[in-house]
Amino acid sequence: MKSRPAIIHLVKLRVGRWTALALFISALEAHLWAAPTVASVANAASNIPFQSGIAQGSIFVIKGSGLGPASISFAPTPFQSTSLSGTSIRVTVGATSVDAPLYYTSANQVAALLPSNTPTGAGTFSVTYNGQASNALGQTITANNIGVFTIDSSGQGPAIVSYPDYSLVSAVKAPNCGGPGTPCGAAHPGETLMLWGTGLGPVSGNETGGDGLGQAMAAVPLTLWVGGIQAQILYQGRSGCCVGLDQIAFVVPAAVPTGCAVPLVLQIGATAPAISNSSVLPVASGSRNCTPNNAAAGLEASQIPATGALAIGDIDLEKVMSTGGGLQDEAYFAFVSFTFKAGMQPFFQSFADQLPAGVCVVYSSLTPNENIPIDSFSVLDGGSKVTLKGPAGSATVPGPSFNLASFNAGGTFLAPGAYTVTGTGGAAVGPFSATITIPPPPTLTSPLSATNVSRSAGMTVNWKDGDPNGNVLVSLRSAVDSARTTGATARCKVPASAGTFTIPPYVLLALPAGSFTDFVFGTAESETPFTAPGISGGSLHTQSAVSEFTGFPLN
Repeated sequence: MKSRPAIIHLVKLRVGRWTALALFISALEAHLWAAPTVASVANAASNIPFQSGIAQGSIFVIKGSGLGPASISFAPTPFQSTSLSGTSIRVTVGATSVDAPLYYTSANQVAALLPSNTPTGAGTFSVTYNGQASNALGQTITANNIGVFTIDSSGQGPAIVSYPDYSLVSAVKAPNCGGPGTPCGAAHPGETLMLWGTGLGPVSGNETGGDGLGQAMAAVPLTLWVGGIQAQILYQGRSGCCVGLDQIAFVVPAAVPTGCAVPLVLQIGATAPAISNSSVLPVASGSRNCTPNNAAAGLEASQIPATGALAIGDIDLEKVMSTGGGLQDEAYFAFVSFTFKAGMQPFFQSFADQLPAGVCVVYSSLTPNENIPIDSFSVLDGGSKVTLKGPAGSATVPGPSFNLASFNAGGTFLAPGAYTVTGTGGAAVGPFSATITIPPPPTLTSPLSATNVSRSAGMTVNWKDGDPNGNVLVSLRSAVDSARTTGATARCKVPASAGTFTIPPYVLLALPAGSFTDFVFGTAESETPFTAPGISGGSLHTQSAVSEFTGFPLN
């Protein structure tokens, strides 16, 4: 943003003879402030930038630049005014324009309510800040398109799910459990919980004045999937407390898989369904602390500090597809120290855990990660190299720590068998040693090449062999454009012994349609924990790609 000219700070505006000068300076000043730019419009809970459709009566976010003040400004009461700190939002559909009541505004992001009486159809969203209007960005207005609120507000990771007393479902039961907003541990099969989102549908009346609160929406064809199993819904509709906030009461399915990251997703409709963001729910049997499938996530709750840093180690051995179409062996070793955002400790395992077997999750990104909410991060000196010993002999993976190294371009070193990884350590981390067995790879039998896939019909994948006690990974990555800048990734983890798996339609429908799609099949990640002086714990893990192809149409 350009600075104001010095004359504006020196001129004293007066009534009467100074009026013309005042108007001139005001006009000059407006041109010196950068016009706002709208880059994306998304459901405030899901935050999916490529998903079409903002639902009537839902909370949405606009991201861009110059949208509001440098420091965030919250409305004294959410969604009561269409102007906040110089910011306003206009939504236009055809010949109708509506002004959206705001929740907060800042330079790069604003949040508002799409009034329930906004017409559906092709629309545009524009922002005005300090008298300057932005571009008008196109976005569809629809009746229903729900998003699930998540703990870190990203739209990924643990969902905001509560018990009947409004305490939160969390990976571990915190000492302060008891009452609204307190973390009270993992859910049990058969329990009734409440899920929170926005975009279930419009309400009638003056919603900013309180009309529609507590309004049931039983007619909306809503389906809730928990760990791939359909859950019984007891109530769906607007919450009784808050404008734009939806509440869904459901029963955790009896046969749901357990773990700290059990996928949870909503679907509206069947013919052309709207799919929510894919979040996760910690589920346990007996204990209120979930049992992680990931060694690093399996750190005892007592080891995860409420304040201060957590130090962990991570060693990875991977067989991946090279740019030339063959296989190559890669490895990295990393020792890191990080601190959590305030209040996130009881949810750590849900951010860091792996999928249970037999389920899929969708990431709203082409480069998915666990997105652990941290405040600070630093790399620890764990030495300049590690040594691998296996069936093919010895190999050295050079450092520094946190460096990915392709140590065998032909992909001939990481064959099935037992491996030992050792390191002498460094200034921050002492010597370490860990062993792991790379399982025999499965053989993909279908599909064997790019093929047309109808998302609404699901996609069946078949294979043979592999580790009878291990898992395979089926991954689809779909971009919205040839540059592959935006898109989503679906990952399904399946017991290798099954030999077949059909990716459910609600998973595929969460991916953007098009021809910029990559398919990867291989062994799922297996791991073993290890210890070393200077860290709380570590994980040695391995996975291998078997087949990969790209460019098939996803319809």
